[in-house]
Amino acid sequence: MDSYQSQIEAARRSSEDRIEAARRSGASSLDLGGLALGTLPESLGDLTALTRLDLGGNQLTVLPAWLGKFTALTQLNLTANQLTVLPEWLGNLTALTRLDLGGNQLTVLPESLGDLTALTELFVWGNQLTVLPESLGNLTALTELFVGRNRLMVLPESLGNLTTLTRLGLSGNQLSALPEPLGKLTALTWLDLANNQLSALPEWLGNLTALTRLDLTENQLTVLPESLGNLTALTQLFLTANHLTVLPGSLSNLTALTRLDLAGNQLTVLPEWLGNPTASRHPMNAPLQAWIDDTPTTVASTADLDTILDRVPRSGVSLISEDGVRSLHITLHGDRSGLVWESEDEIMLSWGPVPPGAPPGQTVGDAEDAFSDPWFTAAGAEPFDLTEEQARQAGHEFLRTGRRPISVQWVDKP
Repeated sequence: MDSYQSQIEAARRSSEDRIEAARRSGASSLDLGGLALGTLPESLGDLTALTRLDLGGNQLTVLPAWLGKFTALTQLNLTANQLTVLPEWLGNLTALTRLDLGGNQLTVLPESLGDLTALTELFVWGNQLTVLPESLGNLTALTELFVGRNRLMVLPESLGNLTTLTRLGLSGNQLSALPEPLGKLTALTWLDLANNQLSALPEWLGNLTALTRLDLTENQLTVLPESLGNLTALTQLFLTANHLTVLPGSLSNLTALTRLDLAGNQLTVLPEWLGNPTASRHPMNAPLQAWIDDTPTTVASTADLDTILDRVPRSGVSLISEDGVRSLHITLHGDRSGLVWESEDEIMLSWGPVPPGAPPGQTVGDAEDAFSDPWFTAAGAEPFDLTEEQARQAGHEFLRTGRRPISVQWVDKP
């Protein structure tokens, strides 16, 4: 038996062993992910009481009909397989609250997907979809929808029914316009429209006043609507690589911004307000409070910080901004050093230094699907994978800017 056949046989045995163990224990969840399975074992068909099933990272091209009897499932992961179509019976799994279909080869989604009205999270990034079914508008419980890196040219107007959405990922498609009903999605806090073909933005975008993060990177924008100034909750606005020649004066209303990316445009003059940051923004080299074992020390220079880090215990040190809003926790353990960043709207873990070739100023936390970005060093990496020097330099950067360091990659804390 050659090595390939040996691997297939080992994967089959492993899957059978896991299925048998789940059957004996009456487990409610089963992980068959990453086994390179081309087909699912028939014995899996007996475990219809499962509520969580992970089939990600296999080589499935079709789903067996008996999987449609798993009506107790609340979570189903089919990420990174080779599926080109989905069966209509998928709509029978009406208990599902999370469905992962990213990283397949789907060209169309079944209308029956609209029957999964309990869904709160739907991930269909990285496929070959050219359209979305109108029935998606039935999924009114959705809070997160990610359909980035497909081939979508238009969006169904029914998406305007999804008024509970807080995160919507549409990056890496071929969108040239946005349907007006999307203006009803006033619960959105996170909207990613990067890498599309938008040449203009609708005025109704200013209705999405809950947005804290808006990514319009790499479109064809020549002008921005004045209504963008209504998005006063924005902390991050990405406009990199467009064709902007001027910025609307209303952007001066966005006093909560901590990050504004304008690189790769055709701006010749920046507005005066950009040269006069509001008092609420962290000034350069403002003092930090370093907390070690419940004892605070004021840090006003990189020399002060290095002195603190030279005696940091294994429990680490917390650096807190002068206004108490942002903090960076540093642990130093040789090449296993790490960082935890916390602000009003995010808690993130470091994940190695930013590698050569990464988009300017971008970090893993900015990506819709970080693990598939070619510049993300996910292979073999762990959240705490910095050298002591890299962790120190991140601390220096926080002291200098008062913002989350961009010299390292970040992922959301689980």
